[in-house]
Amino acid sequence: MRFGRIFFILVFLVCVFEMMRLWAVSPEQMAAHFNALGEPDRFTSRLEFFGFQIRTLAVATGLGLLVQVLMKILPLEWINLPNRSYWLAAEHRDATLDRLSSFAAMLFGIILLVILAGFELAVSANLHQPVIFQAQVMVPIIVGFIIVSLVMLFWLARSFQILQEKDQARGVS
Repeated sequence: MRFGRIFFILVFLVCVFEMMRLWAVSPEQMAAHFNALGEPDRFTSRLEFFGFQIRTLAVATGLGLLVQVLMKILPLEWINLPNRSYWLAAEHRDATLDRLSSFAAMLFGIILLVILAGFELAVSANLHQPVIFQAQVMVPIIVGFIIVSLVMLFWLARSFQILQEKDQARGVS
């Protein structure tokens, strides 16, 4: 199992653990939505708030698993990557598809972490008076996610070129 899948599983488990921990410390009535200034503008019960968190976690996890599986079963003509004929040739295909699946797992693990950060900040806001969402913390998290995602995509595309050049230098076809 590649690192990406292990990371995805560990992040999922952290999300579940944190959801249970946050349930235990949350008030019965919670601010569930905040305006641009971080002030609450919608309140719900704790059950409804965490129900939404469970649904969000389920959708993100389900999509992450689906993309990982799709990387393994999609018709090869649907997969577009640099030096495609080399990487999807029989001798490289399994490793390439495994790498793409692991990349998807890593990316969706990071998405789960961003979602978790949003819920953590929302619960934290509900534990303080006045209830104010700390957007100044969430914005850098989102910007960081975008930067990390772009770097990961660049690294993935570049890795298909670098590995091919190394193989050619060693005389491997």
